[in-house]
Amino acid sequence: MSQQETTVQTTVYVCTVCRSKDDPEVRPGQALLEAFDARLTSEDRAIVAAEPVECLGVCSRPCTVAMAARGKWTYVLGDFDNADDVGDLIESARRYTASETGLVPKKDRPDAMRKGVVSRTPPAPR
Repeated sequence: MSQQETTVQTTVYVCTVCRSKDDPEVRPGQALLEAFDARLTSEDRAIVAAEPVECLGVCSRPCTVAMAARGKWTYVLGDFDNADDVGDLIESARRYTASETGLVPKKDRPDAMRKGVVSRTPPAPR
């Protein structure tokens, strides 16, 4: 596939409003978003984009993210740590993007994705 044919296929939405369990003044989602963006390779950027969102409604499990793509299941994932889990989050986005349906078998999920699933939502009807 040429670079012109490559388009962003997966959006990782990161809640930037959730508060830290240890310090309610800290909003760890913003740090997660920045760490995620900083570690994306140029190849990753061709297929994955990260965007901040104001709330994913999973306030009890910060940091929370959602992975979505047209025609695929959407995952909502919680309990990410901005320092320790960003590599797993990037690998999760890669595997999600590579999946035809968005469903990533549990055995193939990075640890943070395996433990962090809050929900899966089927694709919207066409």
